[in-house]
Amino acid sequence: MSAISNLESMSGLVAFVASVETGGFAAAGRRLGVSASAVGKAVARLEARLGVRLLHRTTRSIAVTGEGNLLFERATRIIEDVQEAENAIAETRTFPRGLLKVSIPAAMGRRIIVPALDQFISAYPKVILDVSLDDRMVDIVEGGFDLVLRTGDLQDSRLIARKLAPHRFVTCGSPAYLERRGAPQTPDDVPAHTCLRLRFPTTGRLEYWAFKGWKAPGRPPNGPVFNDIEAVALAAIAGLGLAQLPHYLAARAIADGRLRTVLADYAVSRGDIWLIRPPASSESPRVRVFATFLTKLIESI
Repeated sequence: MSAISNLESMSGLVAFVASVETGGFAAAGRRLGVSASAVGKAVARLEARLGVRLLHRTTRSIAVTGEGNLLFERATRIIEDVQEAENAIAETRTFPRGLLKVSIPAAMGRRIIVPALDQFISAYPKVILDVSLDDRMVDIVEGGFDLVLRTGDLQDSRLIARKLAPHRFVTCGSPAYLERRGAPQTPDDVPAHTCLRLRFPTTGRLEYWAFKGWKAPGRPPNGPVFNDIEAVALAAIAGLGLAQLPHYLAARAIADGRLRTVLADYAVSRGDIWLIRPPASSESPRVRVFATFLTKLIESI
């Protein structure tokens, strides 16, 4: 370890710079909140480690040697750099800034979150977003994520999680399909229809459809299978069959008439939408403001 790479040397540098700037050990001690004797001893230990005299002392004053002038110039820059670093860290505890890494379900991110990010970025330009659109159950700690949005039932009790809203689903079809095949009146009518199904890309399992009060198996019996929920939505809009879609994914097509809802009285949620952060983590300003942003978005859908 070099002569000025330990904590004692750093305290000696601080004492030395303060002594030069204030003109004596007593004034330096008042600035640093220690005694003049403590300042003098810190400077003496620094001189002993460096093997040179930095200051000439008299009973009334100090004078900087040639070696002292050289060290003073560099030590002043070092101390200023440390102070700037401390101030930058302090600002991150007060003002939202710095890197924020988040993971969001892909379809929700494309339809809800990403289109609204300009509002957040305009309000908090010093926050640098790193957004992953991913349907996998990511390892929050290993992946270094600050926040994660997830849907369904939460499995890991170690996580700090807040329930934002029910994960609502709607059963729907295009007007052309419903005119051609008729609209189901109860869940018992569903097996007679072409049902567009999702195969979860993370598990390979087929989704189960859910209806309030329906006791029959939830897996529709026939129809095309897709491994992407947005592809299921597009297939429904194209008139290929019925689909059971997240409300946020179908809402725009329902509003403009490309899809029509059926079996609304039997609609149920599939778990909830969760906002998750790592266990035992502190909530920095950037995490807090983005969590508020996400919460308002999800509550509005």
